[in-house]
Amino acid sequence: MCNCGTAPVAGRAYADSVNQHPLTVLICPGQGAQRAGGVTDLAERIDLLTPEGQHAFRLASEICDRDLWKLGLSTDPVDELALRQPSLLQPYLVAWAVAEHARIASHLGPLSYVTGHSSGMNSAMAISGALDLQSTLRFSRECGLTMDRDCIDRPGGLLAMVGAGREAAEAIAAQSGASLANHNAPDQTVLGGSIPSLKLAAERAPEFNCQAVSLRVAGAFHTPAFERSDRENRNLIDTLPITDDFIPILGNRAGQIIETPDRLREELRSQYVRPVEWLSVLNTLSDNGVQRYLTLGPGNVMAGLVRRYGKTLPQRIQIRRASQLKLPEPGIGNST
Repeated sequence: MCNCGTAPVAGRAYADSVNQHPLTVLICPGQGAQRAGGVTDLAERIDLLTPEGQHAFRLASEICDRDLWKLGLSTDPVDELALRQPSLLQPYLVAWAVAEHARIASHLGPLSYVTGHSSGMNSAMAISGALDLQSTLRFSRECGLTMDRDCIDRPGGLLAMVGAGREAAEAIAAQSGASLANHNAPDQTVLGGSIPSLKLAAERAPEFNCQAVSLRVAGAFHTPAFERSDRENRNLIDTLPITDDFIPILGNRAGQIIETPDRLREELRSQYVRPVEWLSVLNTLSDNGVQRYLTLGPGNVMAGLVRRYGKTLPQRIQIRRASQLKLPEPGIGNST
């Protein structure tokens, strides 16, 4: 692995690595990527994970006082709804990302950047080395608890507008009372708001030649609905033990490159009351020469968004899901 915070040397080869390009980003998904029973995409049983992966899930379960591995295995609709709660889902996603990264870490060359979509920033902090695993999981849990209350007190959701650019999404939002929550790709946005506002937004979608798709989330994230939890979570952010040396992280606020604890805290503040500017993240990565995009699970959401973006670029980019990487058999391959 690279010296955190230092760009890899151009042209260096990694003979036993699945990452052959020196300019590589690892992308972590946020809430809504999960599905009922989906943890089997990682392994059929927890004991089939690496020791690091087992530790991540067990520590997350201990902190949440809930067996998150078992919850991820369940296809019961009641458990699926329970997992949508931020206080459970955010630690679950961190444990997933750490477990999946642990499986491929010894075969990766240096990462140029790490990023996460929305709450995927928690996973990015852990993998980049900005925050230790226990602190990341506790932060995810405690922030999630305050967000649970906002989900109950200000019920709402998120609606993907497939085929709608920013201008169309903002027009639909203005007509429906919803808010722009994500700008994910040139032709993919997400609106957040109350259930009535999203119903109206879905009715307006055909007028703008787009399709409305409801997302598997517990609330209207990245909208004013989370102003209370944003205020309450700032004390947690201010006391996070962020290290000085970590792999650069791309922020959701404006696709900015984050290399210091102060800038990371700035990114985390107001995270859930402003839109995720994911298109800006992808633009920054492209502008800085990144050509290889590795996405973690659950699901295929992140890889799909990068593919949509890649179609707009003059040059080809490599997009791989970590779960689909073909790793060398034990004892096979050259050493670096």
